[in-house]
Amino acid sequence: MNRYQFEDLISEYIENELSLSKRKQFEIYLDENPDAGDLVESVRMNMTTMKHIPKIKASPDFNERLLAKIKAKPASLQRESSSQRTYFGFSPIHASMMSGLLIAFVFVSMQLFSSEENTATSHSQYLANDPVPSLSNPSLQNAKQASADFADVQEDSSSDDTQNKPQKDFSKQMHFVND
Repeated sequence: MNRYQFEDLISEYIENELSLSKRKQFEIYLDENPDAGDLVESVRMNMTTMKHIPKIKASPDFNERLLAKIKAKPASLQRESSSQRTYFGFSPIHASMMSGLLIAFVFVSMQLFSSEENTATSHSQYLANDPVPSLSNPSLQNAKQASADFADVQEDSSSDDTQNKPQKDFSKQMHFVND
């Protein structure tokens, strides 16, 4: 018998409702486990205490009155809910936070779109200065100009490097396998 089986049979043991074989197994478990006896005694005391508690009788209409009280709202709750105002379903605090977020969103979007308009006007000025306009794809013009600018930068930096720095001779440091 394990502990769970033992705990299930405690009340039946106290009320003397166990069969002879189960009662023997129960008493063997009691002998092997000293703390099990304390558990049986505490359950026995609780059962006797429960038997001596006086019974309380409720009136026959108790359930109906209880349900009526549950369904009826107290007056204090009704006053609080009617005095609280809402704006579009939001409490005043939440409505003010939502309006602040809306204003911030509008301000940020105005800043983003105004910066796009400035860049669009600068692109249109750039396209107006282009001697060979290509009407098919303006982004290709931007790529061509960027590559031309990059080529100018590479020519400038490479010419500076070769003029200022002497070339190193690595012939003495290199050794080939078949030499």
